[in-house]
Amino acid sequence: MKKKLLFPCIIGIMLVLLGGGLFLYWQTLGAPVVGTIHGPEWNVLTVDGVSYERTDSAPVHGTDKGKFLGIATSGDTRFRIYEIPGYDSYLYGQWDWEGFMYERVP
Repeated sequence: MKKKLLFPCIIGIMLVLLGGGLFLYWQTLGAPVVGTIHGPEWNVLTVDGVSYERTDSAPVHGTDKGKFLGIATSGDTRFRIYEIPGYDSYLYGQWDWEGFMYERVP
């Protein structure tokens, strides 16, 4: 009886590890590049041809971040870009532990 359960358990564990590995890869190195970030103190973000400027007076905070959109690059530095649900004119950019709000430039 134990031998009959061993094989399905091993296959299940392997599938969970493979799924977790693919998820981590997509969230880090394999994430799509959606834009660039540049300027002094990384104050200008460009995503799909739309410019955003860093703002400290946004009505939302980084804890309001929603769907992960992809990566914005600045040389070797990679920022994770998130949408803000309910606010089309704001994006959240996170670099390591630090994050900034960006507002769409009219």
